[in-house]
Amino acid sequence: MLDLNEILSQPAGQVAGMAILFAVIGTIVGITATVRIGAMSKKFRELLKAPSGVNLEELLTEHMEERRDLQEHVRGLELRIVDLEAKMRTSKRHLGLVKYDAFEDVGGSQSFAMALYDDLGNGALVTSIVGRMDCRVYAKPLLKLSSERSLSQEEERAIKEATSEAPKTILS
Repeated sequence: MLDLNEILSQPAGQVAGMAILFAVIGTIVGITATVRIGAMSKKFRELLKAPSGVNLEELLTEHMEERRDLQEHVRGLELRIVDLEAKMRTSKRHLGLVKYDAFEDVGGSQSFAMALYDDLGNGALVTSIVGRMDCRVYAKPLLKLSSERSLSQEEERAIKEATSEAPKTILS
């Protein structure tokens, strides 16, 4: 029988010996990699299972569906906000009220001028003049904070009161 030293001293034997060595090393590396992949796969499967037995993948899918639903809901709310903002511009929400004594013989500041208009300055002025024997009420249209009819000082003050951000003072 041939001695191992004689075989390995031959060039073909050296190549065969190297091939066997590489095959052994490759097998060891392959087995090590397989063991590591198996351990990682086991950890991954454990991660995908929640303590209650619910699959993490199912939880993530459910979460994504809920997120899509919420995004659609938010888009709907954004459209409603745009609609409400457009309506707000034309809502009569600016109010100014000035109370005063129209006549010297009638006290108690029972007469008033009230301005009510939207963000564009369109609305109305209502003026009530209280005398000893009667009460008269007048209404004037407002377009862009002005009227085609002449305004009294109290009516002009009521317009300014409605525009002002300061606390409202109603007595003259």
